[in-house]
Amino acid sequence: MKKSVVSLLLAGSLAVSAIAGCGGSQSAPTQAETAADGSMELTIWVHETESSDEGKLYARLVEEFNQKYAGKYHANLSQIARSGDAGGYDDKINAAISNGGLPDVFTVDGVTVAQYADAGAIIPIDQYFTSEELSDFNPSIIQQGTYDGKLYTLGAMDSSVGIFYNKDMFQAAGITPATAENPWTLEELTDAARKLTTDDCFGITMSLDAKDETIIYFFLPLIQSQGSNIVSDDGLITDGYMNGEAAVNVLTWIKDMADNGYASATPAENSFELKQAAMALTGAWEPANLAKFPDVNWGLMPMAKYDSNSKAVSACGSWTFAVSGQCAEEKKEGAAELVRFMTSTEAAAGMFAANSMPPSRQSAFSQIAQFGEEPLSVFQYQLTNTAQARPVSVNYAVASNQFATAVQNVLTGMDVKEALDQAVTQYNFQTDTE
Repeated sequence: MKKSVVSLLLAGSLAVSAIAGCGGSQSAPTQAETAADGSMELTIWVHETESSDEGKLYARLVEEFNQKYAGKYHANLSQIARSGDAGGYDDKINAAISNGGLPDVFTVDGVTVAQYADAGAIIPIDQYFTSEELSDFNPSIIQQGTYDGKLYTLGAMDSSVGIFYNKDMFQAAGITPATAENPWTLEELTDAARKLTTDDCFGITMSLDAKDETIIYFFLPLIQSQGSNIVSDDGLITDGYMNGEAAVNVLTWIKDMADNGYASATPAENSFELKQAAMALTGAWEPANLAKFPDVNWGLMPMAKYDSNSKAVSACGSWTFAVSGQCAEEKKEGAAELVRFMTSTEAAAGMFAANSMPPSRQSAFSQIAQFGEEPLSVFQYQLTNTAQARPVSVNYAVASNQFATAVQNVLTGMDVKEALDQAVTQYNFQTDTE
């Protein structure tokens, strides 16, 4: 990596204003402090306030941690909203990286693990966890949190993407839905969308108007399904990947779906929920939204694979916990214990109740009845068997942004290969990668 981490993250529209470049110096670790009862003081920052159920869960977990470890550890929680301009969570984290004052533990978005690890803002934690403990986590959680062969983060929640469908429309059209073990190919998905498209209903809605992380999250699995990716294995090179055959295939399919009228390039909000689309390619958060539309008789199918010769791949990943690079040496074991507590089976199961997100651990799935039956069993199957993390790359933000831009360019008339070649050129310019 040639440019600083700060410039790469800014290019990806992340509010990271002060991370040092590769191997850059970090502020000195904080000194250990003890509470009145002799317990070691730990600090933890999270990205949700108590105005949300997820934020309430974080507060409750920290309180329970302090009760369990009274006299040994005491965690002090700061809850900082992500929204807003200056002063938001990302801004505070990055200011603390540059100027000192990082907490001992803080939440990290899974796609930023490589950037923070590369900058020394977080430290490896694998030495604090046994292989047996780690084996309970969804494999993709370990993949997401691993950079340069070392584990840096663990999460309590995961996420997934599937194809939600209107059961009544499927029945009327004589369409049999795919199952978790036997996903459709793109050809089968296209055929179903064609049959379901009418003058007042699209076959499928796929958030094609998104200009953010949504695009890569939804469509990268179709590239990975073909055995490729948008960047090289080392996370640096996009030429031959982002503009390679697999990516061209996927963007050509997206363009054809829009051109044929099976999907809208500018979908209306809640088009699936309002029965203006028969299917919706969307994420694990959708059931909570569908609860507001009780008249929709819906089901869930797995993410499609590219063709019959391709493997099934599904999206995954979410927020995680990390020990900061500014954590004092004598506090690291306690900080790791706090990470362990915040990602326990109970915490992971609690996440589903708090924000409807799938848990990060197999043991937590068994505690949530909804994942043992359809429709949510589809997400459990994917996260156990087909989930593949997005690239763990210091340049990820730039690659994601350029991929989304390429999709928008294709939908507005640019040639597919030209759009992807341009994305690679812009990526190389922003990262000084040849």
